[in-house]
Amino acid sequence: MTKRFFLTKSSTPESYAYLQKVGEQHRKQFGQFFTHQDVANFMVAWVLGSGHTSLYDPGFGLGAFYAPVSNDRRVDFSASEIDPVVLGFWEQSTGRDDSFVTKEDYLLSWGKRHTAIVCNPPYMRFQKFLNRDAVFCAFAENTGLRLSGYTNIASAFLLKSLTELDDNGRLAYIMPLEFLNTGYGKLVKSKLIESGHLAAIIELDCERDIFPDAITSAGIILYDASAYYPAVDFYSLASIDSLSDVFNRPPVTRVPLAELSPGSKWLPYFAAIDYQVSFDNLISLPRYGRFSRGIATGANEFFTLRPSTAQRMRLDHSECLPCLTRSSQVQQAIFSPADYDRLMQRDAPVLLFSVGPNHSSAAEEYIRLGESNGYHQRFLTRNRVPWYRTEIRRPAPLLIGVFSRGGYKVVRNTSNAVNLTCFHGFQPNCCGQHYLDHLFLYFASRPGRTVMSLSARKYGAALAKFEPNDLNSAYVPGPDAFDKLRPAEVKRAISYIKETGCVPDYIDAFFGELVNL
Repeated sequence: MTKRFFLTKSSTPESYAYLQKVGEQHRKQFGQFFTHQDVANFMVAWVLGSGHTSLYDPGFGLGAFYAPVSNDRRVDFSASEIDPVVLGFWEQSTGRDDSFVTKEDYLLSWGKRHTAIVCNPPYMRFQKFLNRDAVFCAFAENTGLRLSGYTNIASAFLLKSLTELDDNGRLAYIMPLEFLNTGYGKLVKSKLIESGHLAAIIELDCERDIFPDAITSAGIILYDASAYYPAVDFYSLASIDSLSDVFNRPPVTRVPLAELSPGSKWLPYFAAIDYQVSFDNLISLPRYGRFSRGIATGANEFFTLRPSTAQRMRLDHSECLPCLTRSSQVQQAIFSPADYDRLMQRDAPVLLFSVGPNHSSAAEEYIRLGESNGYHQRFLTRNRVPWYRTEIRRPAPLLIGVFSRGGYKVVRNTSNAVNLTCFHGFQPNCCGQHYLDHLFLYFASRPGRTVMSLSARKYGAALAKFEPNDLNSAYVPGPDAFDKLRPAEVKRAISYIKETGCVPDYIDAFFGELVNL
């Protein structure tokens, strides 16, 4: 497994040459992105600052962590690398011998211990983690740990290195920080804090300078097995230069170890918050219902239709469901049947091809056309029987956008349109049906957004993402609190939002007092 490739101003000529040589497919196969040299220098200096003279890198790549010590005979450097292409390129471009690098899959090589570890692990999501079954079996056999099926390669690397670190050793990892807010990350966070050795986590808020082609957030994890840390420091750096004196400045947040829960979301600790949200009047969202992802077609080009296309193909109205296929189709906070009709009149792609076994001859002709274009061989469609069957969803009365920058999109949907995966849809239970407008006002309010955003996953370039379970684990006011809003106030607020697109001040004030904002 090799490192991620970061095109940066300080990237070496070798990095650019390698990028041009191997092509995108090879880099994706190995999750290859390489480390900014200034970052590598900082990590090596911190790890060796404990006095160790032995250094190990589980994913050598183009040797960013080897460079700072390559001419220091006091340091015994060793590494692992699975990709012979990148290793051969490094050897040829530097003229150095690679005998200190073991050619192996780090995740399947067990039984070693190390006094100092530095790494920028490969990054591939769990869907691309092709040998994860073998890796997970190896973890269970060697550590007793059972990894979640959503665990990505970077997190597996970190967990394995933590089990291999000597009792007086140090570890520094640069990796995506999304695990700090995810369910699979609970195990990783638990291992990081179980003995009080987690010194600090440094968020690189300058990821566009360091990793311009990456969309995920990144940070440096500093773990010191030789010392006990009663609190963990969370730093957020806006420039690479800040790394040199990061420990001469106060952290954004210093969290006592006793208050760090593996089950909670840690990304909010990187934000400077001068308030304390009160959860006394809040309850878990599932009291009212649950969010679920939108319909995943596997081939939007086939399944989403413009009215003119449906008419040209002579498809029956019952075979084309009203559907919101793109987030951009909803520009207002309250989406009505009239808004949907306007999209139809503009011939927007707001129909979903959805048929049963007894479909029309026109639908059968359209299916054959889809097969001639290979849509039945897509990843999702080839695993469905029949391939053209779509998921069944009821129109969701509340929608929240999956991705956002500067604040998530929340929609009160009163139309009969279902939605694709650009939105998560809320399906209320009996209690939630009564409080739909209240929930909408809370989600749209400034205090509600603050609380809900604590559950979001943060990525690079200020990109935030919600998964359904992130929303379902969020906190909302209980019925007793909602009932303090009189029906006339709720109705007036809905009308105001419909007219202006803004939440009225008295709604912000109401929820602000409720959550102590």
